[in-house]
Amino acid sequence: MLLFAFQSNAQQITWQCSNVKVDNAPAFITVWDQFMNSDLGKKMTPHAVFEFLNTNSTNSATHQLCWFSDDPAKLEAQSYSILAGSAKFSELFPVVNTYINNVEEISNYMGQALIADPGDFSLRYSVLYGMNVKDPASYAAAFTKMKAAFDKRESRGTVELHEIIAGGEKGVTHVVIVRAPSMAEWLSGRNDFIASKAFQEFAAATRPISDIIETTSGTPVQFYNVQ
Repeated sequence: MLLFAFQSNAQQITWQCSNVKVDNAPAFITVWDQFMNSDLGKKMTPHAVFEFLNTNSTNSATHQLCWFSDDPAKLEAQSYSILAGSAKFSELFPVVNTYINNVEEISNYMGQALIADPGDFSLRYSVLYGMNVKDPASYAAAFTKMKAAFDKRESRGTVELHEIIAGGEKGVTHVVIVRAPSMAEWLSGRNDFIASKAFQEFAAATRPISDIIETTSGTPVQFYNVQ
């Protein structure tokens, strides 16, 4: 299992993600892999490439690029490093043209993990719920109670709560992510848990103060700079 250096739940993880539309996924992954394995790429914070499996009609993105850190200053510093190293990047990797010609950025955003364990980020199947939350404190309290029951299940998986701080999709203030080792295990776990008393109480408590704006699913393609 892939482990992030900052695996503790007590550490708040800040992330910056870009949703991108890729016309030639194999060429894109090749170019990105070369970049992340360069001297510049190896100095960056943990990074993940996700592939969307199911999206809605308003989201044309095929992949997501995310940078993570428990130190926001590192994320900010590496943004300048990318700009400063852009000329060298072009010299080292002529195939960067493949990236330029085949990738379109759809959206980008910054957020923080409120309730999540980065050690579970590598689980192979995830469903993301983009939420509009009107009372964050009450929602988080209900979520914490529900998660305690979720974590007692015998099946493997996790549920996370993230806050969108800047950027992202219209109306989305938070993201709930449910992860499992596979789609089959995700569906089995979902079908069992939504019938539970804990989930019914969570739904009753949060329905008046939140709305689901969008739902997507995906799987991690590659991780970089993780242990």
